[in-house]
Amino acid sequence: MLHQESKSTKRNSPENKKDFYIHQLLRIGVYKYFGKQLYELSMSELQEVYIEYYVNNNDLIS
Repeated sequence: MLHQESKSTKRNSPENKKDFYIHQLLRIGVYKYFGKQLYELSMSELQEVYIEYYVNNNDLIS
C-alpha cells in the first residue's frame, strides 16, 4: 500500500507536470517562448504558454 501511495505522489509531482506541459507544447510545434527554451520556463510560464497555444488554438478549431 505504501508503494502505491508514493507512486501516485510521484505521478503528480511538479516535475512530471512540467514534463507534461513541455511534451504537449513540443507536440504542437512550440519549441521556444520569447527566446527561451521550454525547459527554462517556470511552471506558471509553461501553463500560460500551454493555455495560449494548446487550449486556445483547439477552441478555434472546434
